[in-house]
Amino acid sequence: MPKFFVTTNQIEGNTIIIQNDDVKHIKNVLRAKINDTIDICNCDTYKNYICKIQQIEDKKIYCNIIEEITSNVESNVQVSIFQGLPKSDKMELVIQKSVELGAYDITPVEMKRCVVKLNEKDKVKKIQRWQKIAESEAKK
Repeated sequence: MPKFFVTTNQIEGNTIIIQNDDVKHIKNVLRAKINDTIDICNCDTYKNYICKIQQIEDKKIYCNIIEEITSNVESNVQVSIFQGLPKSDKMELVIQKSVELGAYDITPVEMKRCVVKLNEKDKVKKIQRWQKIAESEAKK
C-alpha cells in the first residue's frame, strides 16, 4: 500500500488533506480513485493512518481516516552519518542507501581535503535535492 507523509496541520478531525507533489503522484502515477485505500504517516507524531480517498481535486486530496495505527517503526538506536562530500552524484546514492538502512540523520561535511567545494547557491539546491531523495526513499 502506498505511503504518504503529512504534518499535523493537514489533519482536521477525521479528515486528512494531502497537498503538493503527492497529489500529482496519487492522481497521475498511482491513478487512485475515490474509495481507494492509502497509508498516511504523520511526521510530527509518528502515527500511521489507514485512509480512504474521499475527494480528489486539482491541488488537494481529502481522505477519511479508517484506522489509526500507533507503531514504533523507528529504531531505538539513532544512527547519524557524517559524510564527506564525494564527487559527482555519489552523495545521492549514499543518502538513498543510508535511508534504506534506517539512518536517523545524514550530515554532508566539507572536509579539508575534499575535492568538491560548494558555493552558497549550490548548497541550497543540493540540500533540496537531497531532501527529496531521502523523502522518496522513506516512502518505499
